[in-house]
Amino acid sequence: MYWDVEVSPEEEEEIIRKAADLIHRYGMDVAAILFIESIKPLTYIGGQMGRFFLSPFLPAFGERIGRGGEKFFTVFEKRENVEKLLRLLEEKAKEEEKPKEERRLETQVEKKRGWRRFLPF
Repeated sequence: MYWDVEVSPEEEEEIIRKAADLIHRYGMDVAAILFIESIKPLTYIGGQMGRFFLSPFLPAFGERIGRGGEKFFTVFEKRENVEKLLRLLEEKAKEEEKPKEERRLETQVEKKRGWRRFLPF
């Protein structure tokens, strides 16, 4: 369909960042990392299968989606780009974990002992 689609390194970075932002926004960091790590050896085959089975249908949704799908397949069939996506997801998960840990430590209250644990205040 779009055999002439070339992806520049800047476009690769943008596509990877957008994918990581979307996964992080839905809170699927851990599930995505687990899934991507398990299928990482098959990324090239998956990209070729997606190109073979899905590419004929993408132009029906418009020129932008057709070209975008082809760029997506091109970017994520390279193993180094999959590694970049995993690294971004792990960084985002760590950034989100720091404030949660700080809030947990701040709100941690000394446990009541003895008969005082039955008082509501």
